[in-house]
Order: sequence, then C-alpha cells, then structure tokens
Amino acid sequence: MIVRSVDEGWTVVFHTTHGLLAQRIASHLLDARDLPYWFETQVAIGLHDDLHRVFEKGKREFVTQAGAPRDFTLVPLMDDKREEEMQHRIDEAFRKHSWLGVMQSTHAECLYRGEETTPALQRMLDAESRRRETTLARLQIDPIVVHQTYDWMHFCDRLSLILGGNDVPAMQRRLEIITNHEGTRFEIWQDDADRIRVAPWPFANATVELLMEYRTVRQLSFRDDAELGAALRESAVELRAFALNDGTSDDAG
Repeated sequence: MIVRSVDEGWTVVFHTTHGLLAQRIASHLLDARDLPYWFETQVAIGLHDDLHRVFEKGKREFVTQAGAPRDFTLVPLMDDKREEEMQHRIDEAFRKHSWLGVMQSTHAECLYRGEETTPALQRMLDAESRRRETTLARLQIDPIVVHQTYDWMHFCDRLSLILGGNDVPAMQRRLEIITNHEGTRFEIWQDDADRIRVAPWPFANATVELLMEYRTVRQLSFRDDAELGAALRESAVELRAFALNDGTSDDAG
C-alpha cells in the first residue's frame, strides 16, 4: 500500500491500483510502441504488484507497531515472506506469457539485487537470472531489448508511485523519476502555475490525463490487518486526477 498522513487520517492507495495506473501511463508512451512484445509488456506493468497477501486476522503486516497503516517503504527487506511472494508473482507471470515472466523477473532483479535481503531471496535472483537467459534464447530476443523495455516498465512504475503518493515536488523543485540505461534522466516537477511537468517528454500527446482511485481512513490506529482491511472496505472510493504536461515545451517555465 501507498500510505500518506492527511488531516482526516490516512490516504491509502492499493498496490494493485498503483499497477493499473502504471499500465495506463505505459499506454500513452510513444517510442516504446516499437519494442517487441509491447502489448505483453503493458500487461506485465499492470500486473507487476498483484498477488499481495490479504488482510488477515491477528497479522500485523500492513500496520506498524503503533497501529498505523504501513506504507510499502516500511516493510523490511529481510521479511522472510518477501521471497515467497515474489517467486509466486514471477511464476504466475511466466504462466501467462514468457515475456511477462521475463519482465517480472527483471523487476525483481532491479528491486533486490545488491540489497540486504534474505539468502533465500538472493538464491531466487540467481535462479531467475538463469531462467531469463534460457527464455530469451528461446524467444530469440537480444538481452539489450530487455534493458530497453524494462527502462520503460521502471519509468511507469516510478512515475505511478510518485503520483500515487502525491509526491510531486512544489516550487519547481525537480524530482528524478529514473535514469535509464542510456543515461537519460527523467524528471517531474510543478511549474509556477502548479502544472505537473515531465521532461524529457516520452508521450505521444502534449498532455496526458490520468485518474487514480484511493481511500481515506479516519481511524488513526488498528489492532491488526483485519481491522484495517475492514476499515478500507467501508471507506468511500475517491478519485484523484492528474494532468501531465510536456516539460520540454516552450511554456514549461
């Protein structure tokens, strides 16, 4: 979950919602459309954060020690269930299509390689590296295509997280979205008219309009995951709109 503190309590964006927003972002990209398996890549972007654990009674995986809803960044990398959850997500992706599996496996490599995680997760990354190599040989795809394609998946993932957390900097301060394998740094900011700008501009149209669902819970703390889950089910679904504008245009400010 993406969790932010607000005056009313907490805003919560489910990671499945974040994935859908990332897929919507991908649907507006221009140059990526010429890449092999681009349709499958868009599906992979939409599914990349599915299959999370549910809100279970007596569990405290989605609430902090103080009982607050837990933002995904606060989940420890050493969580011993992380490897099992990620492996399940990768296997499900491979069952849907080989290229989806390659993208989901590459995403795991990006997230966890070199991080302080469990030995089991590092062993999983080693096994996935071998599986990707075998799969790419069968698909007759050059590994450089994986880098090019995953750059766009990473871009959509990061941009969706920034928007989902309402984290676009104010006062024209620029925030890095990603720097891709070719060294291109993508940035996001608000201009002096409070318009959201992205540069360099990767989209087909001069403006991209997006919608995202979220929920606001007004209870400040919860006994366990089940109580939080019940509060989220009872919360009204709200919509947040975003309009992204070309930060390289003449009126970028």
